[in-house]
Amino acid sequence: MFYIQVVQAQDKPQSPANKAPPSCKLSEVEGRNHKSSHAKNKTTEYMRNTQQVYYLERRLFC
Repeated sequence: MFYIQVVQAQDKPQSPANKAPPSCKLSEVEGRNHKSSHAKNKTTEYMRNTQQVYYLERRLFC
């Protein structure tokens, strides 16, 4: 039960309304860098969530 609540709480987006699309067109290199950094942020967030879930599940079953 607690695990489901934690996962549901983490699935909520973090203020997408505040993020406005860039007003000027990015160069090719800047576009790649932006995509790369965005992917890195998503990967880091996924790893952090996985570690937290593992820690919480371990506490439940030990």
